[in-house]
Amino acid sequence: MQQLPYELLQYISSQLLPRSQCRLAMASRHNYKYLYNDLLKWHARKSAILPPKYKYLRMGCTNCSISLIEFNKQLILFNEILIDELFIYNLTHQWVTIFDHTLNYNIYYHTELNIGEMVELCEDLRDTNILTGCYRYIHKTPLLVYLSSRHPFITIPLEILDKIMDMLTESDIKTFTTTIPYLKYM
Repeated sequence: MQQLPYELLQYISSQLLPRSQCRLAMASRHNYKYLYNDLLKWHARKSAILPPKYKYLRMGCTNCSISLIEFNKQLILFNEILIDELFIYNLTHQWVTIFDHTLNYNIYYHTELNIGEMVELCEDLRDTNILTGCYRYIHKTPLLVYLSSRHPFITIPLEILDKIMDMLTESDIKTFTTTIPYLKYM
């Protein structure tokens, strides 16, 4: 591309959309000043491509880590457990992809994220605050489960919570569990 005359490159870029013109100008370092004009500068400022946001957290044990990446209007969470399993959660579209490397071959699952798996994920994220500030592209259901997992009742040990539930009537249990959706799955 460096050997082509800049007049030919200008003609080619004039047939492209502004975003593609910007990419062509960036790729052609030699003819950059001939391809990147004032209109493209305005367009680049008007519709800037945001860099992805990335967070990484190593858990208490040495082989567990959680990564969160927000890009392309999606929120993806990577949960690696003991180097054997990798869970990839798409929190925007509610999908989970699981890779299991325990044997010589990889086992791969791609399923829809259900409430039980969201509860397990919230258990892993309980004291991390990794989702703080990343609520823009998360789907409503995982967001509600995550926010309700931070409720003060959830910090109560299960034995005490069971005793409380035993003391309540049937209608009170329904009211209690509907106020905190997370409690239905504990």
